[in-house]
Amino acid sequence: MAGDGILSQDEIDLLTKSLLSSGDAPATAAAPVAAPTAVENTAEAARPFFKVLCEQASSVVTTVLSRAVDFQLQWLVAGENSVIPDELTSQSLYIGVEVKKAVVGKMFFAISKPEVATLSDLMLMGSGHSDYTDEHKDAICEIINQITGSCITVMDSQLHLLMDFGQASVSDFSGKNDDFKGCAVATVLVKIEEFPDRKILIVLDSSLFPAIRSKMSSKMSYASADTSLASLGLSSTPAFAAPAPSGGGDISGGGGGGGAPVAAPPLLAPQHSGGPFGSTGNKALDLLMDIELPIVIELGRTQMSLKRILELGPGAIVEMDRLAGEPVDILINGKVVARGEVVVVDENFGVRILALVSPEERLKLLR
Repeated sequence: MAGDGILSQDEIDLLTKSLLSSGDAPATAAAPVAAPTAVENTAEAARPFFKVLCEQASSVVTTVLSRAVDFQLQWLVAGENSVIPDELTSQSLYIGVEVKKAVVGKMFFAISKPEVATLSDLMLMGSGHSDYTDEHKDAICEIINQITGSCITVMDSQLHLLMDFGQASVSDFSGKNDDFKGCAVATVLVKIEEFPDRKILIVLDSSLFPAIRSKMSSKMSYASADTSLASLGLSSTPAFAAPAPSGGGDISGGGGGGGAPVAAPPLLAPQHSGGPFGSTGNKALDLLMDIELPIVIELGRTQMSLKRILELGPGAIVEMDRLAGEPVDILINGKVVARGEVVVVDENFGVRILALVSPEERLKLLR
């Protein structure tokens, strides 16, 4: 140290070096501390898809079973991290559905056989306590078909995903996640009124999941861009102003040409769900209320050889396979839903419904 009490440059350098070596380095020289890393859950990108699917499943199954049913999304993970619920480790079914159009792949529902029996029996107006049989496969496929069918319009309107679903098919589920690599697996709690809660799995295969993740990621990027523009007081949607009136007059009737621009009316009028029938309180059903279905009254059937058909002419009589006075079939969209008797209403033929088809007959018609 110099005699005047001021440190020389050599002494300063020596002091600084000793501080660094003792671990008391200045904050600016310290190495950055790495934040703890977590495994990224890539399946989260598909959450909007699963959310819509569960909402539609709740609505459709509630309507089909005529009792409150709720599909609650619990966990959503990449396939290799999935955990199989205890009720699915044995005696379970795998219901597969092909997905086409904007995204392509396959979606699966893993459901325990007791749960399949409950859903199928309730659908057929039973108590829901019957034992599982192979006949329940057709009923659960019909339920899945109705769920996926109701999702088509909602996926397009809410997520802008143009999708089409094939018919559901059934196979046995192994109860293992060996085949889940590259998939997205959602664990869903199914709550049925007056029945114990059960868990099911919904799986997007290794082709469908990346396609949905890519679509969702691009839409999230657009949403982030819109949010950034909004924070700056800008909008990604062009604003339209009504043209100024001729002569430069104020649109309010006052003088001068400095009137404020008037926003144009919305391009699309607000739509009311349910069409002319009003809302039923069921979003999925409201979407279908305006659809017209062909109703056919079938008096009877017969089979004839080509030779006999060519011999037909005026006055010929074709004998049907139904006895006189026997009820006629009422078919909607090609499926027998009821039986009735022919009546005359204001000089027009009509049919008085006598009975709806039984649950057993309805199950046979699903095949």
